[in-house]
Amino acid sequence: MATQVQNLAALHAKAEEYFKRFPGVVGVGYGFKEVKGAPIEQLAFRVYVKAKRPLDELGADEVIPAEFEGVPTDVLLVRSATPVHCQDMSYHSPLISGISLSGFRQDSSGNYDSGTLGFFATLNGVSGPENVVLVSNNHVLAANGGSVGSTVYQPEYREVSGVVNIVLDADKRHPIGKIHNLGREGNHSFAYPTEAAQDYFVDCATAKLDICISSWCNTNCGISYKNEVRQLNINGNSKIADIARVQQTDVNAAGPSGYVVYKVGRRTSRTKGKIIDTNVPLLTGGERAIEILATEPDCDGILRFVEEGDSGSALINEQNQLIGLVFAKDNVDPTRAFACHIHPVLDLLQITALTVANPPVGPAGQARTDMEGLLVDGTNHTSYLRERFLATPKGAEAHARILEHREEVVGLVNHRRAVTVAWHKHQGPLFLSHFINNARNPNHLIPFKLNGITREALLRRMAAVLTEHGSAALGACIAEYYDEVMSFIDEFDDLHQFVERFEPALIHA
Repeated sequence: MATQVQNLAALHAKAEEYFKRFPGVVGVGYGFKEVKGAPIEQLAFRVYVKAKRPLDELGADEVIPAEFEGVPTDVLLVRSATPVHCQDMSYHSPLISGISLSGFRQDSSGNYDSGTLGFFATLNGVSGPENVVLVSNNHVLAANGGSVGSTVYQPEYREVSGVVNIVLDADKRHPIGKIHNLGREGNHSFAYPTEAAQDYFVDCATAKLDICISSWCNTNCGISYKNEVRQLNINGNSKIADIARVQQTDVNAAGPSGYVVYKVGRRTSRTKGKIIDTNVPLLTGGERAIEILATEPDCDGILRFVEEGDSGSALINEQNQLIGLVFAKDNVDPTRAFACHIHPVLDLLQITALTVANPPVGPAGQARTDMEGLLVDGTNHTSYLRERFLATPKGAEAHARILEHREEVVGLVNHRRAVTVAWHKHQGPLFLSHFINNARNPNHLIPFKLNGITREALLRRMAAVLTEHGSAALGACIAEYYDEVMSFIDEFDDLHQFVERFEPALIHA
């Protein structure tokens, strides 16, 4: 006797043969019927067509019948799909762990460097907002000549004819910070509590995020981030809960499935494995690395834990604890990979990992989520604008003078009554909000007048009141730049176009 499944399979094949005779039908599925785009609890033959046409335009032999041998039918447009890659192809805002990093520097073969953002941390003993860093490998951030102060980008990738390449367009590079500490690729002496110091292999470095908290409007006009690992999803949780040490005794006691770990990297995304050794020596002289064996195929169907581009990934255990930093794959066995122990990494870099157990506070916490405002295409253009501006002699000069007097000006605006009144009465917060939104979104233009107050009126009044109540050095700086600023303050409504006046002319081949 034929089973129900066999009967259904035979009926489905019969329905597909029948409906494909109709013009425009490309295939027949079997599943839930849809009403207004949402599936309902009724099974049907799903007849897919390239385009739907009104009934009055169809001949009698072109109309799909409402049922086939007692089974309802549902006419649907054939699906348009985008290939899903193991690779991280996208720009992310806010930043999260497990995404692409690059310095856009080429090696001798013309290939651009790439790696993975591992996790976020704060610099020990440094107050915010400029104390939040991303952590990756030394060999990722220092690739092809990267040094302290080099820009780090969160790039996009594009597939053309089956080949995935980094997108080189300047406005698609997304600068997110600068290398802060190149750390080391080698041994670091470290002592766990009650233990003697030993050498542990580390491959780690940091880049300081381009965070800029405005004391006037209490928003982040720079890079934002959050404690989330892309696609991690360990029992529905993608956050790093805490940090933990893994020892061989933990591995031995883990049971039949072993001490299970995960990583999310730029190249192979989420992979699963188990630790087989916590004290592996390396031929390069490295000591006490963690060795991982892949236990499940990656999303390309290949049994491996890492591939080139995954370097810098956070190593996470089943309790969502950060236990290491992935740095290499085995040269012989592709199922094996290596990671540094996390505590020596934190010690060398003098950082504290940001986790659920140790959330960021103060300005570092303010930058955790994206600020309010419109975006052109889901992209925050602020960092790209800032990078362009600082690359010009005039921009670098202006930025240095702003930093020199920023703390005093913020203090006067917030705490000296005459300055505070002038700032608010002349629409300072509202003008600043428009400038910030334009930096993020070039389509948001900056008005020349707000509530009857012009930009010129705001600057004239603020120059006068800051000179009166500020230091002699601040007054001298205002006097030095006053005429130049006033000469162009009403010439633009878009900062992105305004910066072009300071950039050297492009030379085209």
